[in-house]
Amino acid sequence: MNQARQIESLQICAIISDKFIEPGLEYWFSDHEHVRSPFPHEILGEVKERTSEILFEWIEGLSEKELDEMGEDEFVEMFETILFNEAIKLVDDEDQRFTISYPFMPRLADIVKHNENGMGKVIGRKEIMTKEQKKMLELTVQSETSAMVWTTEFELTA
Repeated sequence: MNQARQIESLQICAIISDKFIEPGLEYWFSDHEHVRSPFPHEILGEVKERTSEILFEWIEGLSEKELDEMGEDEFVEMFETILFNEAIKLVDDEDQRFTISYPFMPRLADIVKHNENGMGKVIGRKEIMTKEQKKMLELTVQSETSAMVWTTEFELTA
């Protein structure tokens, strides 16, 4: 690689870091009203390092034409794909993998409201497949006011 291409590459990496990586990590590593961070605190440093490294390798593999034609949405999508894939590799617990895969779904110990059964705490969750081959999340919930336990399902989308 010649020196001009190397400098240009470093500038592109700095822009990508400032515009996509740092804001993306800040967003996904913190809680918001509509989503909580799905990543365990213990993996944040390593997932940041691995995600940045892989994203930069991907960028290095792009031709100048591909890089020029790349839209912001495509960078964000690739960043998030790498981030979530690397995070899943760093956790051993199946529930943590599930949380990373479906960050908007209820988690263990969350309080949920059911139209008929009222408020309850999530005490179990698992992925199931329907006869129609739809992926579902089955929650087991215990009432906050009694010992009643019920299950409810949500469709999982990719």
